[in-house]
Amino acid sequence: MIRKIAIKNKIGAAICALLLAAAVLCAFVFAVPALSESDAARPVGYKGVLRLWHIDGFEGGKRDRASFLARVARAYESANEGVLIMITSHTPESAEDALDRRFLPDMISYGGDCAFAADIALPLAKYDCAAASAGGETLGVPWCEGGYFLFTAEGDFSDVSAENTVLSQGRGTFPVAAAALEGLRGAFEVQPSVQAYVSLIDGKYKYMLGTQRDVWRFSTRGFSVEAKPVESFSDIRQYLSVCTGSAEKYNACLDFLDLLLSEEVQKQLVSVGMCSPYFEIYGEEGGAMRALEKTQTKNVLGAFLQETAREEFEALAESLLKGEENGAKKIKNYLL
Repeated sequence: MIRKIAIKNKIGAAICALLLAAAVLCAFVFAVPALSESDAARPVGYKGVLRLWHIDGFEGGKRDRASFLARVARAYESANEGVLIMITSHTPESAEDALDRRFLPDMISYGGDCAFAADIALPLAKYDCAAASAGGETLGVPWCEGGYFLFTAEGDFSDVSAENTVLSQGRGTFPVAAAALEGLRGAFEVQPSVQAYVSLIDGKYKYMLGTQRDVWRFSTRGFSVEAKPVESFSDIRQYLSVCTGSAEKYNACLDFLDLLLSEEVQKQLVSVGMCSPYFEIYGEEGGAMRALEKTQTKNVLGAFLQETAREEFEALAESLLKGEENGAKKIKNYLL
């Protein structure tokens, strides 16, 4: 009998304990207000790795653009504890191969020969860039740019002709289009970029059409030239897009993009010999680069042209340069 009474007392105590726990839980649930929809959607600061792919689509200035991005990334990490930005350099081919294997970056930096970027880029609502738009939405923004120049060591640009001018063909550029849209006509010689600038130095040509990269080539060589920016056309822009599907990562990427496009950081593009799309960053001693950033380029090429369209554009430019004016209206279809 004593054993049965003890067992009943234990059961009763257990039931009381459960009822007390239930009462406490109910009091907690009803005492704490439910999260509103806006509270639930509020982004939490991201802690982790952001993967940034960088593709050099064209010859730059005087230093590596990937290294510039790395410096900005370190500054971002210092201000955002717990975030690491991992930068991987790619070619367009290696980037496409990685995407085929289902690797996806959180951000991608690219030139105008990466049409596939439009397939992975997410809309950037607070930015407006017609050259990097698709479906009515901005998918990328330029973070640095260059341009085309006519160079000479002895002329005044009044007698530029096919006989005395060489066109410098750098990686990912359209010097023929720059020449044709600038109004030049004739059977111009086109040479690889290094060969072309040596040809000018050696006196084989009086003029050369090149890019911002040649400004620094001549400077390094100590060769004095006059440089006149080409106003009619440019495609030399480095864009950045955000690709991640994570809300936390997306907001962290936007913060990085804001830093990259800030005036303080954009002014540092002088260190790599590039121009800012947004600010004048070269002083009076900036010479050719100062002249370039003051130039209002009339036409730019879309960032997401497929390779076939780029080939068609180049063919039209070649025809126009040779004097076939029927292509003048068609080539405008590719320009913004």
